[in-house]
Amino acid sequence: MTYRPASRLLHLACVLAVTAVSLAGCKREAAKPAPPPKPEPPPQVSELDLRSYRPNEAGAVMVIMYHRIEANRKNDDMNRTPEQFRQDLKDLYDRGYRAVTLREFAENRMDVPAGKTPVVITFDDSYLSQFRYLDPAGGEIDPDCAVGIMEEFSRAHPDWKPKATFFILHGAGNPPAFYQEGLTETKFAHLLEIGCEIASHSLTHRNFRRMSATEIEKDIAGSVRQIKELAPNAEVTSLAIPYGNIPKSKVALAACASGSADGVDYRMTAVVLAAWRPTLSPITKVGKKAPFAGQVASGDMTRIERVLPHPGKASLAGTLEYYLKFFDDNPNMRYVSDGNPKVVAVPRGSASLVDEEKVTAQGKLLQIYTLETKPVSSAGTGP
Repeated sequence: MTYRPASRLLHLACVLAVTAVSLAGCKREAAKPAPPPKPEPPPQVSELDLRSYRPNEAGAVMVIMYHRIEANRKNDDMNRTPEQFRQDLKDLYDRGYRAVTLREFAENRMDVPAGKTPVVITFDDSYLSQFRYLDPAGGEIDPDCAVGIMEEFSRAHPDWKPKATFFILHGAGNPPAFYQEGLTETKFAHLLEIGCEIASHSLTHRNFRRMSATEIEKDIAGSVRQIKELAPNAEVTSLAIPYGNIPKSKVALAACASGSADGVDYRMTAVVLAAWRPTLSPITKVGKKAPFAGQVASGDMTRIERVLPHPGKASLAGTLEYYLKFFDDNPNMRYVSDGNPKVVAVPRGSASLVDEEKVTAQGKLLQIYTLETKPVSSAGTGP
């Protein structure tokens, strides 16, 4: 090969020119202004919003307990027909309720518009009628199963999210969750995709009242392992105690909230019992005496109570039918969102319920207000 200095210099000049253009391009691109950050929510709720929505984030939230959704069974405490479940969603929606998961409630991360009330829909035992595929290959969901009904309702009402918490029984001789062999993993993935929560109903559904702390830890850890083998991204932080039977000893009760067994650690931010009453906001004080003459439970997230649909017992406390009417008649007792995730707005009349340490720990600002004289006052500290 013959060495040509002129060609070599020409080549070097071209390389330098291309490099200069490239660097200039990079420089120009780097100089582009960054997109403006999302505006921070205001540090307080405005007087206009207080008067418009009258928020009360110390109020009570209904956690509803469902089991089967079947057309060939009557409506009772263990079954809701598809048509009645559709009516339940409509009744809740028309009254200003919006669905959140149990985890979102317990951790006070409820994304609910101003003036609306969160409600938690839960399903126990992972029955087929809760989630059934008609055509698994094509992803066709039975329109009369719970998931199909919730998604259909959400399409018709875009501001209602198809959220629910499913307390799973899977493994240890139980049928596969939702009773369709080989489809549990697909169903778990779909539930997480639409914003639902996958939670534990224990592994064996034994009576915790008759079990030691060690046995309870093994049972819950086994359930968490079974769920996460099929849904590794699931955060299993909620537990429904079988039959609602609280363990007798303090050590065994503590095992319901956190523990470890067989290499699995768990921590439950929400532990639910069986049906009785709505539960106050997670920023409220916990005491032995239930507030409001026992009509609602205090905000203990390790003893969340639920209400149970039962049309035959609509006049009795403990049912969804009873508490829908109760909150219609006592709107000041239900949780009403201020629409601001950084502020806890509470009317002066409910201020005594608030645990300010909880508010501070959650990095929120407590805003106590009254509409009779000066509209706004603040307490607590932010992050």
